[in-house]
Formats: sequence, structure tokens, C-alpha cells
Amino acid sequence: MSEHATASDVESSVHSSGSGSGLFFMRWDEKDQDSANTWLHVDMNAEGVVHALEEEGLPPHVVRYLTRAETRPAARAFGSGLGLILRGINFNEAQDPVDMVSLRCYVESRRLVTVRSRWLASVQETRRQLEEGADLRTPVDVLLTIVEKLTAKISSHIDGLDLQLEASEAATQQQEDEDFGVLRNQIAAVYRFIAPQRKALTMLAQIGQAHFTEDQLEQLAECEDLTQRHVEDLELHRERATSLQQARLNAMQAEQNRRAYALSVVAGLFLPATFVTGLFGMNVAGLPGTEDASAFVIVLAGMVLVSGSVYAVLKLKRWF
Repeated sequence: MSEHATASDVESSVHSSGSGSGLFFMRWDEKDQDSANTWLHVDMNAEGVVHALEEEGLPPHVVRYLTRAETRPAARAFGSGLGLILRGINFNEAQDPVDMVSLRCYVESRRLVTVRSRWLASVQETRRQLEEGADLRTPVDVLLTIVEKLTAKISSHIDGLDLQLEASEAATQQQEDEDFGVLRNQIAAVYRFIAPQRKALTMLAQIGQAHFTEDQLEQLAECEDLTQRHVEDLELHRERATSLQQARLNAMQAEQNRRAYALSVVAGLFLPATFVTGLFGMNVAGLPGTEDASAFVIVLAGMVLVSGSVYAVLKLKRWF
């Protein structure tokens, strides 16, 4: 396969042990055994992963880099190879998309090794492309294709967050309850890894000058530019979500204040009447009007007059 890969040129095999090693191995552009391009993909949760990587001849420090438990996006040079750790959207069934999947990569001129913690659609799609004869001539081409697919899926997810924000804005305008805390947490979870992922792609372009062609560097630059836009979009979405939440809280506070004020006005109107009824309701001797049949009407008229006067004063002062 000197110019283009075809399905017949690609040797693809899946290796599994009794416990399921979760790896596949591909070889293409094979002029001879030593010049073939290879791609080894491993599930780091399977047994014997470290041994499988060591059998590939990877140095111990590279094996440790590819199998460490906690990772964040980063890039570094390893002598004749490059290391890259990325995060992708989690499309696994019954899992949270923002619980982003880690992909660890190591690439040389003729070899690509990828290690994942969970199933990742971008890897499988790239594998199918290679099997179907896509023009992926080198391991670097395969790596950049994976990066492109990861970045595109992140774009789709961020577009979905934008739609959620628009729906939340509409709900806020219609005075409907909306939980902005969940949306803000989703944005923060993605931003946590996308911001360092942009830096990782920038670093990869810097340390990969000797490994990449001009076309490959341009392809990587496009991914870097799109990731930068992801960072900016997430920052904007975070600010919008914060503003919407604050606007909703302000509206709720204003409504509570209006209700409390209305209750205060009503209490003020009936305060004189409450005082009079309390005064004349005392069970003591000597209360005036107890023997006068017209006393009730007089007292009632007095309460109405006083309450009306209070209402007029409040209205005059524009308290409501």
C-alpha cells in the first residue's frame, strides 16, 4: 500500500484472553515486517495490559504514562515518540456524557498505541475507516483523525448545552421553575477538561514539529482552533447560566417582596380596627357603651373611618 490504504491491505486482528483483554491490533502499509505501520489499542481495565504494552517494546516510563489511574489532558515528548492524553464525551449507555472518557496515546513514526478506560466511539470509527481503506498513511494520520472526531463530538455536545440554555431562558421569561445548578455543573464538568485539552494540543504542535508534516500540522491547528472556540463557548455558557440563575433568583426575591409588602399594607389598614376591638374586648367593668344599643354601630363606623383615613394617607404617599 504505497499510496492509499485499501481494505485488503489492512491486517486487523482482535486478541482476547479468558478475561477479555479488550485490545485490537492493526497492521497496514506492510512492505516488510519492519516497515509496517501498527496500531495497538488496549483497554486499561483488562488484565495483563501492562504486560501487553511491555511486549510491544515500550519503555517502562511510557507504560507508566499510558496506564496511570488519574489523568488530565496533556502532551509530552518521549525521545522518538510523543505522548498525548485526551478526553472525549462519554456516549456509553446509562452513563453521564459529561463524565468524560480518558484516552492515552503514544505515537512514533511507525507505531501508534492507544489506551482507553471506557469504550470510545471516536476510536472505533477511526478503526472502521482504516479497515475500509481511508487514506490514513501513517500512525500520526490515525492519531489526528481520532483527535478530529473527539473534537467534533465535543462540538455537538456543546451545541446541545446551548440549546438547553435557550430553553432555560424561555422558561425564565415565562416564570417557570428551572434548575440552573444542574446546567452549570454540566458546563463546569466539560470545561474542566476542555481548557487543558486546548493547551495539550498546542503543546503537541510545538513538540511535534519534527514528527508532523505541514499538512498534519495544519490539521492539528484546526483542531486546536476549534478547541479554543469550545473553551470560549463554555465560558460564555457559564456566564449565561450564572446570569439566568441570578435573574431567576432576583425575580423570586422581587415576588416575595411584593407579597410581603401587600401583607404589610393589609395589616396596616386593619391595625386601628385591631386596636379598637382589642380595647373594647376587655372583660372588665366600666366599658362605655355596654348598655347603649347604638354603641356597636358607632364603634364600627369609627373603625371604618380610621381605616379609610389610613388608606388615604398611604395612597397619598404612594406606598402602593
